Amino acid sequence: MIPNSELLFGPPGTGKTYTLIKEVEKALTSGVAPDRIGYVSFTKKAISEARERACSQFNLEEKQLPWFRTLHSWGYNGIGATHADMMGSEDWSVMRDATGLKFSGTSTVSPDDGILLSSGSFGQGDAYLKLIDRSRYRMVSILQEYNDSEARELHSSVLKRVDQEYALYKSKMQKIDFVDLIELYIKSGVPPKLDLLIVDEAQDLTPLQWDMVKHIAPHSQRVIIAGDDDQAIHRWTGVEVALFLNASDNVRILNQSYRMPVSVHDLSQRIVHRIKERKQKDFLPTDEEGRVVYHMSHNELDLSRGSWTLMARTNSMVRDWAAAIKQDNHMLSVKGVSSVDQNCALALKTWERLRDGEGVEIGAVKQLYSHVRKQGDGAVVSRGSSGLLDSASPDSYLTHERLVKEYGMKAEKHWDGFEIARFGEQDRRYIQALQRRGEDITAEPRVKVSTFHRMKGGEDDNCVVFTGQSAQGDLRKTKHPDDEHRAFYVGLTRARKNLHILVSPSRNSYEL
Repeated sequence: MIPNSELLFGPPGTGKTYTLIKEVEKALTSGVAPDRIGYVSFTKKAISEARERACSQFNLEEKQLPWFRTLHSWGYNGIGATHADMMGSEDWSVMRDATGLKFSGTSTVSPDDGILLSSGSFGQGDAYLKLIDRSRYRMVSILQEYNDSEARELHSSVLKRVDQEYALYKSKMQKIDFVDLIELYIKSGVPPKLDLLIVDEAQDLTPLQWDMVKHIAPHSQRVIIAGDDDQAIHRWTGVEVALFLNASDNVRILNQSYRMPVSVHDLSQRIVHRIKERKQKDFLPTDEEGRVVYHMSHNELDLSRGSWTLMARTNSMVRDWAAAIKQDNHMLSVKGVSSVDQNCALALKTWERLRDGEGVEIGAVKQLYSHVRKQGDGAVVSRGSSGLLDSASPDSYLTHERLVKEYGMKAEKHWDGFEIARFGEQDRRYIQALQRRGEDITAEPRVKVSTFHRMKGGEDDNCVVFTGQSAQGDLRKTKHPDDEHRAFYVGLTRARKNLHILVSPSRNSYEL
C-alpha cells in the first residue's frame, strides 16, 4: 500500500489525463508551487502530454516543473548521472569481445512499445540482456527468469556468463544502464518534498519501478495513482498488474467515456469480462450509437475519405497490412512514419511552387537546397549555394528567377520535379496516383497502421481491428490469455465513431 494515496481508475476515453491536470490546477490555485508537484510515469508519451498541457493551461515553462519526469529520467537526475556514465557503443564492443556475442547498441526505453534493449539490428547478446534486465525489473533471479521466459533457444550457462561479465564490466568501468537508474535511486536517491505526486499509467509499472514509487511517495502529502488494469498490456516487460490493483484502498473510478459510442462500448464489455485478474469498473458510453461492422477482406474498407487507424497484434501483421494498403495506392503512416518520404515530398512541393512562379518562404527554400543534388550533370543548385541563403532576409519570399540570379539555382523551370526531389520511378507512380486522389503528400496521412501497443492512449473516428493472433498468443496454448484479451480490448476501444472488425482467415483468430 502507498501512504496518503488514491487509486484512480480511468477506463478508455473517460478523461484520465484531463482529471489529473485538474488536480494539478487545484494544487496550483491553492498556492502550491509548481516545483512541489510531481508527475511520473514509465513512458515519455504520458509525461510529454501532461507537461505540455500543464505549461499551456497554467502559463508555465518546462523548467518550472522539474518533477514532471519518467521514472528513468527521475533516477538519472536524482543520482547525478551523466551521458558518459551510461553504457555506450564502445562498451558494447568490449562486451562483444568478452562474451563472443553481438550486442546491437545502447539500451534504451521506448516511449510507446515498452522496454527495448537495442537501438540497431538485434543481436544474440541482446536476447540474453533482455532476460537479465527483465529479471531485475521483476526482482527475481536469473534462473527464475530463464525458466519463466521459456526461451529455450537460449542457454542458461551462457545467460549466467553474460550476467557475470556484464556486472563485472560495469563495476570495473563505473558504467550504468537504464535499470541501474532505478536501482541506484532506490538505494541512494533523496526524494523531494512534494505536496502532490501523480503516478500515471501505473498499471504498466514493474515491481522494481513500484519500489521506486514507494521510495518517493512518503515524501509527498498526497499521492494519486492512476491507470487502468484492463489496459495493462506490458506484462512481457515484467509488469505485475496485481501491484497496481493493491496499491491503495482509496478508490475512485471515472464513470463516463467521452469517446466510445454505445455499440463499441457493448462489444468492449463482452471482451473485458474475459479478463480474470481485474477490477470491475462500470462506466457509461457516449450518447452516439456508432457502428461495429465485420469484414472478411481489407478491400471491403472504403479508405478514400475520413480518418482511419488500422491496428494489428504484431509488427509483422502491421507490415503486411501496410504493404497491401500501399499497393492499393493509399497514403498511410506506419507506426507514425509516412509512406511518402517527407524530405522528398517537401522538396517536390517547393519546386512545383517555384515552377508556377510563386515566391517561396526562405525556410522552404533552405529545405529544398539541403535536399537536392549539388554536383555533377544533374546538380540542381551550385555547390556552396546553401550558405548564400543565410544572407537573405528571414521574411523573404524568393522566386525561381531570383534564386537563379542571386542564390546559385541551376535548375531550369522545365526540369522534372520528381527527379529534383530525388524520387525513384516506383515512388513517382505511387505519388501520382495519390495526387489523382487529391491527397496532399506533405500532410499527415489520413490512414494510419499501428500495433495495439503503439495506439494505446490514441483514438480515431474510424478504427479497424485485425483479429489475427501470433503463435505465442494462441488462446488454445498460451499461459497468459489475459494478455490477449487486454490487447484486443485496447485496440477496439480506440474508436470514436465506427469500429471495423477485419476477421483473420487463420485458425488462430481472436473472436470478437
